[in-house]
Amino acid sequence: MRSNDNKKIEEARANARRLIEQGPKVFIALFTMTGAAYLSGSVYTRSYFSAFGASWVLEEVPIAIYFSQSWIPLLLILFFGYVAVTNRTLIEGLGHVTTATGFKIAVAAVRYGPWFLVGLLSIPTLLSALDFVSAAIGFLLVAIPLLLLLCASTLELFVVRFSNIDRGIDLSRAYLSLAVITAALYVVPAQLGTNWARLDQQDTSSLLNVYLRDDPTTYKLLFAAETRWYVFPIRYGGNEPPVKAVAATDVSFGLVQNGSAIQSGTEVPQGQ
Repeated sequence: MRSNDNKKIEEARANARRLIEQGPKVFIALFTMTGAAYLSGSVYTRSYFSAFGASWVLEEVPIAIYFSQSWIPLLLILFFGYVAVTNRTLIEGLGHVTTATGFKIAVAAVRYGPWFLVGLLSIPTLLSALDFVSAAIGFLLVAIPLLLLLCASTLELFVVRFSNIDRGIDLSRAYLSLAVITAALYVVPAQLGTNWARLDQQDTSSLLNVYLRDDPTTYKLLFAAETRWYVFPIRYGGNEPPVKAVAATDVSFGLVQNGSAIQSGTEVPQGQ
């Protein structure tokens, strides 16, 4: 019993030493991945507003609000953080890593995943060109978990190889995966932003309907940034809606008549 306890203590100490040794590498990886996550979020946001012909909006709003418009950075940061602190190669015994089922799945993902991801990303492009916007968004949402799986699997292969656990691992496919991942971190948010904007431009979109003071036109609320709100008419001519900035105090959620806001059959005094 005592020998088993001593063995467990030694294993725990060995695992702790490995974590300490790998700590700086983990932080560098997290910093790099966080930057990639924010860049992907930036691509999504810019593509979204560009589809509205309103890239100028991003020059007027604070950077914190700018990044808050995209869920992509948060998703990627949470995922990368989870992978970095739970990777099996840092916490398990060295002799059990390459025989684990999870590692075999990672090898298969790196071997076949890049080609599958490239093929999957070509479908939304075709669907978007044929004006099947909702279907294109669906395929892009499917591509996101595949991209994350490929990223986690590639990271695991690199960690196993450079931790001297298995020198026989061929990294040629892993480098190919890195190239595909880099391209996908741009293509996925760019296409997703463009297609989601096209969906939001429709008069049946989920964007809120709003009204302006002394203006009977129905508008859609594109973006709200502190005291300046950005709206576009629900019906318009051309490919891009005319987005304009208005003061928040001039916006109501019901049509204004005689100083009152009419919404759902109830009069609400303007300004309340």
